[in-house]
Amino acid sequence: KKEKIVMLEKLKEMLKSLESVEGSLDDAFYSLPAYDANIDSRSYLDSARNELYTLKEELEEVKREVELNV
Repeated sequence: KKEKIVMLEKLKEMLKSLESVEGSLDDAFYSLPAYDANIDSRSYLDSARNELYTLKEELEEVKREVELNV
């Protein structure tokens, strides 16, 4: 049981870090001017944001499962 509590705390820390990265990526995406020259950069940022959202959702699901079994 103690291991599950430790894992839950680590998951919470990881999610908090991902939220910080998410904020930085969102800031970068929205601060980049929408010029044609920036289309590739905006696409790369948007792709990174989508991958981060997916990872965050997966970790939140694992966290929920751990919480149910603690």
